[in-house]
Amino acid sequence: MPETLTGYLELISYHNEENDYTVARLRAEGSEERVTVVGHLSGVHEGEHLRLTGAWKQHPRFGAQFSVESYQFIYPETEAGIERYLASGLIRGIGPKIAERIVSRFGRETLEVIELRPEDLKKVPGLGRKKISQIKEAWEEQRGIRRLMIFLQSYGVSGAIAARIYRRYREQGVEAVSQNPYRLAEEVRGIGFATADRIARSLGFAADSPLRIRSGLLHSAEQAGERGHTCLPRELFLQNAADLLELKKEALEETLAEMAGLGRLVLERDETEGREFVYSNDSFWAEAACAQGLARIMAEAGPETGSESRLPEQASVWIAAFERERVIELSGEQKEAVAGAVTGGVSLITGGPGTGKTTIIAALAAILERRGFTVVLAAPTGRAAKKMGEAAGGAPAFTIPRLLGWSFGEGRFLHNAARPLKGDLFVIDEVSMVDLPLFASLLDALPGGARLVLVGDVDQLPSIGPGKLLADLIDSRAIPVYRLNEIFRQAGLSRIVLNAHRVRRGEVPSGGPPGGQEEESQAESGIPAGQDFFLVVQPEALKAREMMVRLAAERLEAKFGFDPLTDLQVITPMNRGTCGTRELNSALQEALNPNGEKIKFGRGLRVGDRVMQIRNDYEKDVFNGDVGRVRGCDEQSQRLSVDFDGRIVNYDSLELEDLSMAYAVTVHKSQGSEYPAVIIILLNEHYVMLQRNLLYTAISRGRKLVVLIGDPRAFSRAVGNARVQFRCTRLAQRLRSVLKLC
Repeated sequence: MPETLTGYLELISYHNEENDYTVARLRAEGSEERVTVVGHLSGVHEGEHLRLTGAWKQHPRFGAQFSVESYQFIYPETEAGIERYLASGLIRGIGPKIAERIVSRFGRETLEVIELRPEDLKKVPGLGRKKISQIKEAWEEQRGIRRLMIFLQSYGVSGAIAARIYRRYREQGVEAVSQNPYRLAEEVRGIGFATADRIARSLGFAADSPLRIRSGLLHSAEQAGERGHTCLPRELFLQNAADLLELKKEALEETLAEMAGLGRLVLERDETEGREFVYSNDSFWAEAACAQGLARIMAEAGPETGSESRLPEQASVWIAAFERERVIELSGEQKEAVAGAVTGGVSLITGGPGTGKTTIIAALAAILERRGFTVVLAAPTGRAAKKMGEAAGGAPAFTIPRLLGWSFGEGRFLHNAARPLKGDLFVIDEVSMVDLPLFASLLDALPGGARLVLVGDVDQLPSIGPGKLLADLIDSRAIPVYRLNEIFRQAGLSRIVLNAHRVRRGEVPSGGPPGGQEEESQAESGIPAGQDFFLVVQPEALKAREMMVRLAAERLEAKFGFDPLTDLQVITPMNRGTCGTRELNSALQEALNPNGEKIKFGRGLRVGDRVMQIRNDYEKDVFNGDVGRVRGCDEQSQRLSVDFDGRIVNYDSLELEDLSMAYAVTVHKSQGSEYPAVIIILLNEHYVMLQRNLLYTAISRGRKLVVLIGDPRAFSRAVGNARVQFRCTRLAQRLRSVLKLC
């Protein structure tokens, strides 16, 4: 028979954010005894009073533990308990000092006053109207979230998600979920179809409910986008949805046609291939807008007129002047790319590390700006934009979202066809990681007559979002493509560059110095040639992790002077596993920031931690991939501040899931960024992710130093696996069709 345990939650020693499994210390009611409680405790915080139902169990190592089956939030009844509860930071606006004053005034009636007579709080010295209003709002929110938590606790919904549901529906949260749980998958970020379906089936919704089928079809389209597809053949799409819903394909046909008629999904038939494709609304719009936008730019840049009529014949003269000024000599490939960029409407430049892409960007900026043209530089990430600006002699460079601006009133980009950007030539770097929706918005905002130069490395990983923009543009054969193959002498001294190209050719990286180079010669990084790439063989995951921590915390700084908090990035293929980002970040946090102030509401963060923004937030002007440092927190207001390159951005407790610890990141998250020093871990536990473009991308993230730790078998499997994950897209065909090249 289940037992009951009531008490005050004194300390949470472990909490798994994925499944809410928690290990905590509870001070039992009516005694000083502290007991260990374990179980899936969603949304609980230190300072709360709980009534737990479960059973005592004996752990072989940790002794007696109370295993929780279910729980209830209860309010403390003693004055000491009430003060401790209010002082815990659970109610925004109340800290230890205010809690003491309120309890001193109202005693055991304190919680009743806050809930039923909050206006009486004005009797407490120092509490004004604004503070009382803040306390009242925070109390009501906590009460609403608790009501939702009691309703949702058996469905695996975390406290953070319950809070978001409450903020979306307020007091109608329980009713909204009960009437149509599937709306959560569309309307509440962080809740997917699986959770919504679990709630719905528990509430008695039938497997063939129209609400369920509609939600399943939308989720199938969303899943396709998450896997990089912009569309899927109708038969494959229906099979995926049928597998998800555990229904027959025929049962979905009518609803699919209905949703296409309502504009929720798009069906498009390709007469050439004789089959139909299913798109999400957003993916169809983005793909079509990209094709139309590129066609417009190519048409409007057209034959040169007026002051631009002499561009083709003068390009070679301008290039020669640039070479004399910079005392450099461009290769034939580079000259051809620069000439094509200044004379064509849209051009694409692709090449690996050390092939001179950065020099071409510098040449374009210098040549055209000297002659009165406005050159605009942009890239997907802040680090890539910063590198572009430095290459162009300190010219301003923007992330694409910042270039487009954000209209808070309209909830969309400020610049578009009606309010175009200003500029004559737009150079976009790291195009391989640009997804179609963002590229479509950029094309929409380019002014008439502007030229567009796209720069990237087609051998790197494609974008995280839907599409394979760079590969599709090359495959379309509709845009001039300039391929850079020559590795320049100075870059050729770098083992980073040489090993990146070895991987691209399908060869395992070499740990030895470049053949024929003098040890004392200098690579571009300033580190002696032959000493900017190290390969450390360590096939055991735990030992590899320990080696990484020693390198990050001690050896790289001592030998090369790299600051582990600002210069170093650890990269790994996956989030899970002994050497996944979660475990690596935990180990690095202890090694690099052991004394940082722990943030109670901070999802394991400490003041001083390195963090990454993982979702575009246009209102805060921070974007996916931006890296900063936690600078401070206010437990009373539950707000945290992050320094992004000198700009402070504030987050409340519910916004913290937009941040992740970033001492270690996945290869995909490192795309578009370059770091002074990189440590890569590659092991057999990463088996499903081992492919050539992943290792190639990881190595090319390092500018001055790369250390590759891992198992030679994993290295061999990665370079031997040239298979690129299939993405179903139709941009290449669509662009050729729009340009009538088919």
